[in-house]
Amino acid sequence: MRGLLVAFGLIASCSGAFAGDYELPTLRGSAESLMPTLPTYTIWRGVYAGGQVGYSSAHSDFGNGVNDLAASVVRNTVLEPFVVNLNTLPPASSNGASVGAFVGYNTQWEGVILGFEFNYSHATLTVGSAAAAPGFQVSSNSLAGHHFVYDVNVSGGETIRVTDLATFRARAGWIAGQFLPYGFLGLAVARTDLNRSATVAWSRRDTPDAGFPDLSGIGGGTAADVQNGGFHFGYAGGIGMDVFVTPTIFWRGEWEYVVVPDIRGLNFNMNTVRTALGVKF
Repeated sequence: MRGLLVAFGLIASCSGAFAGDYELPTLRGSAESLMPTLPTYTIWRGVYAGGQVGYSSAHSDFGNGVNDLAASVVRNTVLEPFVVNLNTLPPASSNGASVGAFVGYNTQWEGVILGFEFNYSHATLTVGSAAAAPGFQVSSNSLAGHHFVYDVNVSGGETIRVTDLATFRARAGWIAGQFLPYGFLGLAVARTDLNRSATVAWSRRDTPDAGFPDLSGIGGGTAADVQNGGFHFGYAGGIGMDVFVTPTIFWRGEWEYVVVPDIRGLNFNMNTVRTALGVKF
């Protein structure tokens, strides 16, 4: 009997040891491994602001930007309809740096960000063009007894200097960990200095009928227009990436395209790449 009791005791001790060494860890591991992993999102919701630096490439299609000035020199003459339709100036480009700041607000819908932003840059970006249009002739019998042939030459120049640029943007993005890729569209307002001038020179040969005086001669003139601090409206769009480097500080890289159409006859556009540091409050 005493030996039977000893045997039962040994069996119980071994069973307890096996249970402690193998069974409990297996139960703990299986329960955790079967739990689904829920998505987590970085908190971008709220107000944010920051500072930025950028580099821009600007392009202007001057085209007929000084034609109204040239037409004013020969106003109410047979030359006006011809001068006003000339494509006087070639396009031109320029590059320059900028500094600025931005402030905005994000709403967050799980992994989707929708928001708006005000973005401002101060720049010194100047684009200019000057040229002379090919000379041309105009024949006219507008005055009885006279047969005129005009030899006409038109030249001009125009410079636009962008000093400030503001965009009012609507943004949309998607959270990917600490990364926030985004796109935006909005209204652009450019503050510019504009300097334009045009010169028209003509010589007139007359073949008068008998009994009429010869009215051959030369003429012309120059007209100029200077506008400083003018505001012009356009539109903007682009893409970028915000990246949290701490729970509240983020780095930004972006590309922006701005178009400001019809500034006194010229069309202006600008590509800008920027880098920035911002703070989410």
